[in-house]
Amino acid sequence: MTIQENWALPMARIEEYLRSLDCARRIAERHYEVGGCTLHLQPAENSKFGRYTFCRTMVSFSGEEGAVRAFHRQFVLRFLTLGG
Repeated sequence: MTIQENWALPMARIEEYLRSLDCARRIAERHYEVGGCTLHLQPAENSKFGRYTFCRTMVSFSGEEGAVRAFHRQFVLRFLTLGG
């Protein structure tokens, strides 16, 4: 199963979060594995809202369906708000 989403978060912030998890391991540049879910981070074009610019990152979650759904839920809850 694969879920691909475009997040209004800088890649560095996502990587900081992943490095903080005991269960996550970096398997390659911009690639992480968390409990059977593989994440691939890719910079996306920044978005503008008026005079504000937001960094964007394309995040792909892939692997066995149960692992992907479990970590995707954890990720969404962590970054549900920009304050995440």
